[in-house]
Amino acid sequence: MELPSVVRSALTKWSVFRIALLLGAVLVLPRLGAVGLWDPWETHYAEVGRQMLARGDLVHPYWQNAWFFSKPPLVAWLSALGLFVSGAQPWGSQGSGALPSGVEWFVRLPFALLFLFAGATLAETVARRATRRAGLLVALVWWTMPLVDFLARQVMTDGPFVSCVVLSLCFASNAEVSKRARDWALAFGFIGLAVLAKGLIGFVPAVIVLISWAVLEGHGVFARIREVPAWTSLLSVAIPAPWFIAMARFGGVDDEGRTFVDRFFRYDHLDRFTTGVHTTTPGGSFTYFIEQGAFAIFPWVLVVPLALHVFFTHERTGARWRLALTWAVALGLTFTLFTVSATRFHHYVMPMLPPLAVLMGLAMDALWDDVRAAIPAVVAGLVLFVVTAKDLVLRPRHWLDLFTYNHDRTYPNELVTQPLIAGAPSWLTLGGALTLASVLVVLALMLAVSKSSGERAVRAVSLFATGVAVFLSWVHWPQLGRHWTQRELVERYYAERAPTEPLVAFFMNWKGETFYSRNEVTQVGARDPRGDVNLIVSSHLRSWFLVEQHRVEMLRSVLPPGARLVTVDAEQTNKFVLARVER
Repeated sequence: MELPSVVRSALTKWSVFRIALLLGAVLVLPRLGAVGLWDPWETHYAEVGRQMLARGDLVHPYWQNAWFFSKPPLVAWLSALGLFVSGAQPWGSQGSGALPSGVEWFVRLPFALLFLFAGATLAETVARRATRRAGLLVALVWWTMPLVDFLARQVMTDGPFVSCVVLSLCFASNAEVSKRARDWALAFGFIGLAVLAKGLIGFVPAVIVLISWAVLEGHGVFARIREVPAWTSLLSVAIPAPWFIAMARFGGVDDEGRTFVDRFFRYDHLDRFTTGVHTTTPGGSFTYFIEQGAFAIFPWVLVVPLALHVFFTHERTGARWRLALTWAVALGLTFTLFTVSATRFHHYVMPMLPPLAVLMGLAMDALWDDVRAAIPAVVAGLVLFVVTAKDLVLRPRHWLDLFTYNHDRTYPNELVTQPLIAGAPSWLTLGGALTLASVLVVLALMLAVSKSSGERAVRAVSLFATGVAVFLSWVHWPQLGRHWTQRELVERYYAERAPTEPLVAFFMNWKGETFYSRNEVTQVGARDPRGDVNLIVSSHLRSWFLVEQHRVEMLRSVLPPGARLVTVDAEQTNKFVLARVER
């Protein structure tokens, strides 16, 4: 399997940073704005950013009709940046009417760019401390992990947090060699940004570096610490401190009557870790993130045993070993922290993926030259690969559940039961194609091992992983996205309504109705639905309702006599319906 000459030339002449940046851009940027923002997380955080612009206040986060204290401001700031650059949201004014077409591309772009920079820096760091080939393999592994491709285009806190952690560890690694204060300043500066992205867990890079130094240096760790310019470490506190101080002094309360200190530090930090806060997966064992990690990195789960084999048999000297140990500590620490936490979401596996990418890239770099010593690890990897592939074939929504909320929501089964290509054989569904490709890659690996060709083995897995990543990023993600957004429904409301006709959300708070209506939607909940609906309907000749499909008849039952409900759009998504009520 020879690479095209232009590709071989680029791999030879371009820097690893440049190649990794290009690879990430090719996988992430196409179709970045192909679907509306997903409910509930993307629309929730984007609305907080929109409110910052609308209220002319970048310090105090706001949501609907109350202050928002659950998350630090970085994700809202990045959303606000995209909204402002696009012209979709003016400064100091709520604006009116539908948000411009394509605004999603601008809102997601800052998140994607941060991811791209982090991924390219990670690959370049590995190339400098190990080999150029190892750096390129890390870039390939990183950008073909399904969860990486999904979260790189999502307005969620986890993407900026992980990006900042990766950048901090990379610049710390560079600083160990260069001894430059600038590198240490960047390492601690990105810790400060990580705190603004996710909270106190943003300090984890400093803990990772200290543990790895302690293992490597023993009592010499104190001398190593004294080499770090003291002023640079202050940046990790100086960058987030102004916002936290301002919020701690702020007297407002959120929609539950909590102050910032009570909500952010006690409830969203202490309680989230010890007793569990709004988790989708209460309880569970230490295998929880092992399972989610297998889906998140497929098909690279095949390389995990090899990565462990290479790490534990590695010569414990040199820059390559220091690099491997640091990222092994990162993997162990993040796995432990999130496993012992009482609050669990599938996407919490994300901080474990950069260390896995590094360890797997180093392992495949070793496999390329000598496959014979790693045959038992390759066989164990094939077993894990087959087990994971079987689960994904039987239940493809494992990928979707990695980054969505409410895993009981109806899945658009037509996406996995119909042929991938019009006119293709009926068996060529997502599951059928994945089965066929998995069988081929297993056969290719067995053939490569039998011929003692590590190069062929690496290329076979890389080709398969690239195909999966391209399909999930360019095809499957947009197909799923239309069922998790309200963009088209709200746009249709604005296109067909009269100026005084209201938009009402009936028994739902999925966030998209708030963002896409610029917070002009009226919420009707359980307090007095009949009274609230009667008041709205009796005050207008026509009213518009967003409602979940299974609650359409419930809405019809609380209408006043003489009112008629007309379903306007029940086909865009399998979750929401746009309806019109006339009297």
